[in-house]
Amino acid sequence: MADIHVKEDLDIIDYLTVGLYRLSFGVSAIAMVLYNVIPFDYASKLLICSSLVAAACMHIYDKKIRWIILGSALFSVCWLMLGIAPILAIGASFLVTSALTIKEYYCFRIYLVRITPVVLILYWLSLLISVSSILTHGFAIASFLLLIGMCIAKFRQPFHFDIGDKSKFQV
Repeated sequence: MADIHVKEDLDIIDYLTVGLYRLSFGVSAIAMVLYNVIPFDYASKLLICSSLVAAACMHIYDKKIRWIILGSALFSVCWLMLGIAPILAIGASFLVTSALTIKEYYCFRIYLVRITPVVLILYWLSLLISVSSILTHGFAIASFLLLIGMCIAKFRQPFHFDIGDKSKFQV
């Protein structure tokens, strides 16, 4: 994962992937709020696409962890495309977002994001069991605030923070 003490020379691909990775948190945040405004299918597609982009653009040294996170994102897309149990696709997408927020806490000590996985699980459960719409809206707003905060925090960091030492990446 990232090492803020190493400043590699970044190429255009590095800037592009870091920028897309960071932006995906903002797009996911917007998708959370859109569940309450636009048809469920459109918000789900936006959320799942943003988690796939984040997973494809993440910079994590360990290939097993990368594979698990990217595999969850691909699972999410496949289930969405097949139209089988879209709520599972959303859950897999939330898993990706949760894993990446944990990574961000571990690497950069962005403290507020420690509760993001819990809020996303509660949000997903509220969608799954169709609880009170007020409760679901509350989880949507909480998710939005946490993820938009993550997006802002990430864009305040220099881009090389996300890359770290390129020689440590497992292929």
